[in-house]
Amino acid sequence: MRYPLCIFCLLLPAACAPEAGWPQETPLQIASPAEATVTSAIATAVDWWIAREPTALSAGPVLVYLTPSLDPAKASLAKLLPACDLVDTDEGSALAVRAVRMHHSSAQIDLDAPRPSRGRQLITVDMQKFALTPWKVTGANWWRFNNKQLDRITSEAVAASKETAAAESSTATAQPDAE
Repeated sequence: MRYPLCIFCLLLPAACAPEAGWPQETPLQIASPAEATVTSAIATAVDWWIAREPTALSAGPVLVYLTPSLDPAKASLAKLLPACDLVDTDEGSALAVRAVRMHHSSAQIDLDAPRPSRGRQLITVDMQKFALTPWKVTGANWWRFNNKQLDRITSEAVAASKETAAAESSTATAQPDAE
């Protein structure tokens, strides 16, 4: 009797949250963003940001945008976040949930937060969860980029996009039609 109980106790924390990420990091992913552990992690991250942003609730409900890969979680999040309005478009004043990464008893949520008169702020919220306990924020990384870094990153992304488009068009023209 003691051994099955020990095995159960060891496996219980692994069953608390899926090993998954959205947008999907692997093609074969069983978990859904609509699972209770995922939606509660997102809600915890949003509540954490609201508590730290002094102007979050000053203009009414907080607008929250979910990336399309997180759409299945909308119904559950609407219940978990009564002070928020879930929107379908990425508006400038909306808090955007860009990515979710779950690793059994830990999670990382990437937020793109509006900052009055300072543009947007990228934040990675780190959380921990143990069996039968709610998610707890254990840290956050407030990403900082100066204008020079943003210009460099943007120009590199545009150049890479043009190179990819050129490579795809040259590949398409090099292959004869199979008519």
